[in-house]
Amino acid sequence: MSRFPRALPLALGLSVVGSVVAVASEEAPVPEGYEAPRTTVTVSTVWEAPRSTVSLFYTDPPEAGTEALEEALGVTTEADDQVMQISDRFLFDFDSAELRPTAASSLDTVLALLEQSDAPVEVIGHTDGLGTDEVNQPLSEERAEAVADYLVEHGIDEGRLTSSGKGSSEPVAENTHPDGRDNPEGRQQNRRVEIRFSDDG
Repeated sequence: MSRFPRALPLALGLSVVGSVVAVASEEAPVPEGYEAPRTTVTVSTVWEAPRSTVSLFYTDPPEAGTEALEEALGVTTEADDQVMQISDRFLFDFDSAELRPTAASSLDTVLALLEQSDAPVEVIGHTDGLGTDEVNQPLSEERAEAVADYLVEHGIDEGRLTSSGKGSSEPVAENTHPDGRDNPEGRQQNRRVEIRFSDDG
């Protein structure tokens, strides 16, 4: 557990497989036939060859309502905890714990959800399997601290928050294929910040 000196992305992440290599600032198309659930959403995208991520961010999260916020953040329930797995795509640059400008949209949606209770909140950083524990462990801690800092700076009581890092010790996907080849998509899933809070808080 560590204190937080620094600053998360949101929702309905849809992955589109493609073969075009594009720079991160280019816009990717919204999947054909997809309709945003509300008028208060904007579409943001990040390219990372060979795929792109299309995510929806609420422009006015307090007006979205609890169910819409939970759906957008992909909230799941584990025992008595509500859990959000926030991909690093919109949060951090590679090997960095400094929040990107795109992180604010995601974290503001998280804020709107957390403000609906007084429950304790745990922020946990995770990395993929590349690199050593000496690099991954502190990076995961610093990223969790950055997110926790953002939440405190924008109104969440510091006494509710704890932050920690797990490095690459708790993957949710395989970092490599069974034949030993690199698995970029699996590693992307593992690079995340997890936010947990009590369901009955």
